[in-house]
Amino acid sequence: MSDVEIVSRFNYFAREAAATLLRMAKTTKDPAVAAGLVQRAADLKDRTGELPPVGVDAIDDEPPKPLTKN
Repeated sequence: MSDVEIVSRFNYFAREAAATLLRMAKTTKDPAVAAGLVQRAADLKDRTGELPPVGVDAIDDEPPKPLTKN
């Protein structure tokens, strides 16, 4: 398996994981959990350079709470 195939495969799985995290963030009622899931999806985006399109209509208009790194 070439390096290009490995990177391509990693990007595919990272995009799928980021999309799953964003879908989970949309369904939770806890803003802290949603923020953590979105942060993890953003971390994956930073690694791959892209993020799958997911609607964010379910996110409340509450002011963002500070994120803490676990």
